[in-house]
Amino acid sequence: MSENSEVGGGRSMSVTRGFDWCDLAIERGLARGAAAVEAFYLESRSVEVMVEKNDIHVPKGDRYSGIGLRVLMASDDGFKQGFASTNLLTAESIDSALAAAMAIAEASPADPARCLAQPDRGAAGVEPVEGLYDEGIAGMDLAGAMKQAGAFLEGALGYDGRVTVDSAMFRAEVSEKTVANSNGVRLSQHKTVASTQGIAFAVDGDRVSSFDLGVAESCALGQVDAFGVGRDLARRVVAALDARSAPSFRGKVLLTPYAALELVLEPIAYSCNAEIVQTGRSKWKGMLGKQVASPMVSVVDDPGIPQASGSTAFDREGVPARRLELVTGGVLQDYLYNCYTARRDGRESNGRASGNDAGLPGVSTTNMVLSPGKHSLEQLIAQCDRGLIVNRFSGGVDPASGDFSGVVKGGHYVEGGVVAYPVKEMMIAGNIYELLTQVVGLSDELWVLGAYRLPHILLDGCSITGK
Repeated sequence: MSENSEVGGGRSMSVTRGFDWCDLAIERGLARGAAAVEAFYLESRSVEVMVEKNDIHVPKGDRYSGIGLRVLMASDDGFKQGFASTNLLTAESIDSALAAAMAIAEASPADPARCLAQPDRGAAGVEPVEGLYDEGIAGMDLAGAMKQAGAFLEGALGYDGRVTVDSAMFRAEVSEKTVANSNGVRLSQHKTVASTQGIAFAVDGDRVSSFDLGVAESCALGQVDAFGVGRDLARRVVAALDARSAPSFRGKVLLTPYAALELVLEPIAYSCNAEIVQTGRSKWKGMLGKQVASPMVSVVDDPGIPQASGSTAFDREGVPARRLELVTGGVLQDYLYNCYTARRDGRESNGRASGNDAGLPGVSTTNMVLSPGKHSLEQLIAQCDRGLIVNRFSGGVDPASGDFSGVVKGGHYVEGGVVAYPVKEMMIAGNIYELLTQVVGLSDELWVLGAYRLPHILLDGCSITGK
């Protein structure tokens, strides 16, 4: 790649500007005596429209630029690390941030695992991701954002007059991230993201449904159907009218993707996070190569999905981000690493450093995908002599232990393999790590919820409490 490596996207912003500020920070940091310097520059522009109680509010636009600076100071026991950031981009503010970062480093303990990313070379270099930049999003003005918010309302309120949109939003953002360090890493990427989401309920006399959520997010405007999200949300809250309690039992629950995101994918992401593993909080510490879930369960983290909101060519530290198998056939394959956690385990980073210009790199997923199964949703429901469809979950999930307990929102009772009626005042409880070994079915269709893709999940052995 060229000296200034821009990966994917258009040029609505100046890639040179990001490199200029990063180069200045690196040069001045080294001149001050730092052993190594990393600079992460972020510039963004956005428009956003909010909806409250069926009314569209005045849209707003926002611009931001800032830079985060990490310095390493040499020590006999490794390196000391300091970080500071500023959104006032002047030479003086860069100097002040460097002085603060170096003061923090001097006061910090040394650690032999502290390091910065090395430039990637050869065939394993950074590869661009298709579809990260959309001119329709980059060029969207306030009027266009209002039109999208209006489409959401039209979809929801036009479906049924009993629906109320409690709150909703549409947002379009274009951004540039640039990362450079004194080892020679120099990368920049432009990206657009459009997102819409809303919360609604239905009222018919003294009958009130539970609140429900609809969401869509993509780097491509054509993949964010605000009208369709509003319409589907309205359909679900209207279907939740006439809810009643069901009997208590222990058995099958069918998690919709909304519920499965919180109850299944988020605990898996937590347990695969190398920071969590190394501090002993992960249930899956020391479990690489071992069965941790049903053979039906396979999970990958894929930063290369075209147009997906979590996609990226490189991570927060400038390490190439590539497809990573986390769980295959229920067997744990790998953890999520940034440079620091990888060195602690004697490995190389697999490109999962996360964060922005406001803080040090963390560890996180990109696009997390739970592979689909072989059955339609109707076939999964037919497997339940008695069961509960959980549309949303409102409660607590302890990702360290796996214990969860909470209220079912927008759920339906299943009897004799058919949906009997909507439910209210129902609770579910259990341990998600135990239930992951009792997955008995996955739908053949994936839902896209932001940076997550997952099917409906049928679990057995859950505790279900009604009145």
